[in-house]
Amino acid sequence: MPPVKGYKIGLLDEISVTVFREPDLSVEETVVNISGKVSLPLLGEITAYGFTTEELASEIRTRLNSRFLRDAQVSVSVIDPKSYTFTVEGEVKKPGTYSIPGRVTLLQAVAIGEGVTDKARLSEVVVFRTIDGKRYAARFDLREIRSARAEDPQLTAGDLVVVNYSAAVQIYRDILTALPGAAGLFLAIQQSN
Repeated sequence: MPPVKGYKIGLLDEISVTVFREPDLSVEETVVNISGKVSLPLLGEITAYGFTTEELASEIRTRLNSRFLRDAQVSVSVIDPKSYTFTVEGEVKKPGTYSIPGRVTLLQAVAIGEGVTDKARLSEVVVFRTIDGKRYAARFDLREIRSARAEDPQLTAGDLVVVNYSAAVQIYRDILTALPGAAGLFLAIQQSN
């Protein structure tokens, strides 16, 4: 599965680096190590974690041009994304943004956030997702998922999971009201400028 546009390179992701007309400087496959770095010819270890492919290509180009080449043309691709970043907020014990190797389901994401608080409304869980530059939202009921009456959806990189809602965040209330009772149906969100 190729990563979405704007994907930030994560730990254990497999990437390729192509330096055009310089096959000895290109790397067909390299894995981002636990320190967030990759090893490249001439440059040694360079940080890849947290960069988009365009940002990393620019960094490599700058380093090559400053010491070794005149006008390096560099391309970076993610071959196999292993790390996914997602955010859990609302009525969870430890809200935050998490980056983990591998894929994660909605229940696993809530567990990584150390579970729900006593105030959480398990029927009011919304996953926000960006697809082709548009924001979508889907409503889920954790009780139904836990009892195996509903599927535990797989999250994608960059998803935002909101468990219940803060009184201060009116947009979430509006979206929750607009979402149909059918769980797991992603609908586009109208964004006002």
